[in-house]
Amino acid sequence: MTSDMEATTDDLQNTIRALWQQAQGGAGEELAPPDGFGQSVTSVKDTEIAEASGLDLEPVREYLENADGTLFVVGRDGESRSVQGLL
Repeated sequence: MTSDMEATTDDLQNTIRALWQQAQGGAGEELAPPDGFGQSVTSVKDTEIAEASGLDLEPVREYLENADGTLFVVGRDGESRSVQGLL
């Protein structure tokens, strides 16, 4: 049986992946954008993730900190976080 925390984590991961793929506007189902995207890769802000997931901002930021380098490439600007890529 899956715990509520595991279900929430899975839902958040799926939400982030969907938002990132939508932001790329052509990345399709692949984890990485197609060749030639270069600088046009669009980050997904922590505020967008919180809004889409219905979670508060702090738990989203904590999740991104823990997922950096294992599930996502996370950028930092002060307290703000953004997903810059999928791993």
